[in-house]
Amino acid sequence: MQPPAASTSGLALPGGLECRGPLARRGPAVEPRSLGRGAHGPAVLRLQSGRRRDCGEPAFRAIPCLTAGAVRAGASVGGTAGPRTMILGAGQEGVVRRVGDFVEKRFHPGAIDTSKVDWLSRALRGTMPFIPEPEWTFTEEAWVLFYPWFETCPAEDLTLDELRDFLLFCLEKNLVCANIKRANFRRRPGGGLTFVDIGSWIVPMNVDYFRDAAARAFTLAALGWTDEALRQRSRELREDGALTSLPGFSDFYRELLTEHAHRQWRTAGLPEQSELAPASDVTLLIKACAMDVAVLLTQVRHIVGQLESPRRFARRVLLVDPFPGPFLREYAPGDLPGLLTSAQRLLPEGTLDEVWVAPQEPGLIAAVNAMWFGLACEATHSARGVPITPQLWGFDQVRTRYVLQCDLDVLVGRGDFGHDYLEEMRAAASPEDALGVAFNIPQPAGVVSQPYDAPSGAFVPEVRCGLLDLERVRACRPLPNELVNGRLARSWYRSLEGHQQRHGLRTLRGGDARTFYVHPPNALKTDEVFLARARDLVGQGRVPDVQRGQWDLMGHAKDWAYEPRRESIVFLIKGRNAGLSRVRRCLGSLAMQEDPRFGVVLIDDASEGLSPWRLGPLLEPFRDRCTLVRHARHAGRIPNFRMGIRELCADPEALVVVLDMDDALLSRTAVGRLRAEYERGCDVVLASMFRPDKPTKLYHPDFVEPRRHWGGEVWIHLRAFRKRLFDAIPPEDLQLDGRWIEQCTDYATMLPIVEACRQPVYIPEYLYFHERSTPRTPEVRAVKDDIIRRILAKRS
Repeated sequence: MQPPAASTSGLALPGGLECRGPLARRGPAVEPRSLGRGAHGPAVLRLQSGRRRDCGEPAFRAIPCLTAGAVRAGASVGGTAGPRTMILGAGQEGVVRRVGDFVEKRFHPGAIDTSKVDWLSRALRGTMPFIPEPEWTFTEEAWVLFYPWFETCPAEDLTLDELRDFLLFCLEKNLVCANIKRANFRRRPGGGLTFVDIGSWIVPMNVDYFRDAAARAFTLAALGWTDEALRQRSRELREDGALTSLPGFSDFYRELLTEHAHRQWRTAGLPEQSELAPASDVTLLIKACAMDVAVLLTQVRHIVGQLESPRRFARRVLLVDPFPGPFLREYAPGDLPGLLTSAQRLLPEGTLDEVWVAPQEPGLIAAVNAMWFGLACEATHSARGVPITPQLWGFDQVRTRYVLQCDLDVLVGRGDFGHDYLEEMRAAASPEDALGVAFNIPQPAGVVSQPYDAPSGAFVPEVRCGLLDLERVRACRPLPNELVNGRLARSWYRSLEGHQQRHGLRTLRGGDARTFYVHPPNALKTDEVFLARARDLVGQGRVPDVQRGQWDLMGHAKDWAYEPRRESIVFLIKGRNAGLSRVRRCLGSLAMQEDPRFGVVLIDDASEGLSPWRLGPLLEPFRDRCTLVRHARHAGRIPNFRMGIRELCADPEALVVVLDMDDALLSRTAVGRLRAEYERGCDVVLASMFRPDKPTKLYHPDFVEPRRHWGGEVWIHLRAFRKRLFDAIPPEDLQLDGRWIEQCTDYATMLPIVEACRQPVYIPEYLYFHERSTPRTPEVRAVKDDIIRRILAKRS
């Protein structure tokens, strides 16, 4: 079933200026009311600064210096019947005069209608000095506008800088001054242009008209065309390809729209990315073994990304135990070469500073054991198989006083990345009887903080995740221990506990509930999907009630669920390896929205490096209305669409807005424009995008027969649709050869959605900044064209 032709927001231009036909929807008409019996003059509808009021007074009173006779008859320059007047110009719409301290434009009867005046009275608010802000009166079957006169001079030599400023103003005010020519500009004494042709040629923003207006301005300033030459050649500027042939215009237009974008983004209220304060006396030591190969990259990035804020460690080190097995509580075979290969990837990307591999030489092992326990032992593991010597050797390599040591498998939770947990732990460790501080665990609901404390001799030094004062710990050597069949009987932390108990020393527990860790038992590590979701949610500080007060990971898959979004407008943001600066730009464009009534589903599809774990601070403005999903493994575009829409959007009538992670919104009013169309009942909303690689390219979606016209440009950014339309797409429409479509997913999703919709609309305004990041080669284009052909061959 084909949808009806879509509507397009805006007002019609004067005849002959439309590039693609008049805009369809007009504002409501406003008719002047009769004053009734006893009135002293014609009915007056006065509009000022967007306010409308009917006035039972003669129209001439609106301009204090005019007499009734001057208004009705029109005083001549220097005449004695009224104040001094001067004809400033005349055109198709009316006559412009200076009357005393005011400028008046009297429109010919029928030259402008009431609905247009109604729109102009609202649009020309806060437009000085680029456009005067008039008041309006309706008298004697004609509209009259007036505004205070101010000094200007003719603008005979327009400059690109002046016109750029004027066009940026038009973009900011979301309007187009279509009748661009020298005669319609005046130059202010201090510099800058004022547009004085107030009337039907000022229209709501439409990218076709705006691009044409920018081209007209460019030909005047850069190419030196006269007004007459522009009039004669204006039609050819609208021909396909004509604008790209104007030398320099593409660059001018790109710079213009890019500057507009940056001005918009600078208004975003996103937290500034502050420099991390140094923790020069703390080393982060992550302990791993050959059994951890499958999760090494994900876990190291998670731990470093979660822990290194608001302070950066002196060094970030991975300590590898080369023991080949068998392992205590073994859950996977060991792969030391694979683990070391993966570990090397973490150095150039900046996640780690060093990778240490504990020694396997018997002499070195014996020396470490002798130093720490005063015993002759060449075994690295205890009689029960607990690793001892590799970790103590690692402590000996640390050159800072403190070490925050943790097992590779810990899941770190942060409720506030500004919480200076590390400084609090160091301060807690300052008493002379403190050997270390255990990392906090999820606290019961309502518990904000617990004081760091421990009875004399307690607690067990935290081996999974905790801060050690290495100066004090080393001073305790040799630690008490025994040999059993040539192996150490006790682990290093149980030996240290024994020393604590004998000497009244302590390892503290407590802390602020905003930062904590959870330990997944080995039995749960084979469930990769469950573990990945738990890691993600713990990282966001979101844990179910069953987990509170517990060290070990608790609960089942149903307990660890992402929060569905219930807002009426939901942005679906997806991407992989977009780069933190572009993600920040994307989220900043959401934070700048004047209408904040929307939800966010953000899916990071297994980006490499630390960027997924740097998202937390950027999402603070949306914390209560955002669902973040960070995949451990690449899922693909269609699975992410299905998860983000089918699983995480609750309302079938919600408007889902697709926003790529490396793109951004281009207007602070984007959500407001979407909401207006949503509340009108539209089920598909498309809007114009700006592409820096194709700055003058415009798109015109075909909602009627998109498959016959190579997709009909219904795939463009910005695109939004009701959730129910996506939910209704059969899975096979999103597959080729039995597998999810991996490229051209915009075609695959939007074609069936548009064919099923009832009320689509296209907003001809720049609402979206689309910066292409995929390579463009003939080979890539050929592959995509083949995919598109196969998608077009499907029928909904």
